[in-house]
Amino acid sequence: MVSTSADSYHAVFSSAAGSPAADAAASLVCAKEWIVGDDKGWSLGVSGWEKGKNFSSGDVLVFNYDPKMHNVLEVSTGEYESCKFIGVPSRRYNSGHDRIQLLGTLASYVCETPGHCDRGMKIHIPIQN
Repeated sequence: MVSTSADSYHAVFSSAAGSPAADAAASLVCAKEWIVGDDKGWSLGVSGWEKGKNFSSGDVLVFNYDPKMHNVLEVSTGEYESCKFIGVPSRRYNSGHDRIQLLGTLASYVCETPGHCDRGMKIHIPIQN
């Protein structure tokens, strides 16, 4: 694994497998690892951190936070915009160091702690394929 600290980027390498020719030739898979909120981590006011960044399918978001105070919910666009969570979330994370691979075309994450989403603890990620 190769890393540079300028934009929290890590290149991920994997080798092809399955046939002698594939085993002999290595394929390069590049994905970025994004530290949400950079040095501040997943915290109040993080909304907007995602602006100006180009996220791709396969990239990984890393959420660093105190799990006694925060968590990460994957929510719908409507829930993201309203900060009202209806039913069971798609996914709930609470390790304090969550690694989430981006898939699809859009991903929205919020903190479930009362008042935190309204205070900007949320991000809305358009994903390029």
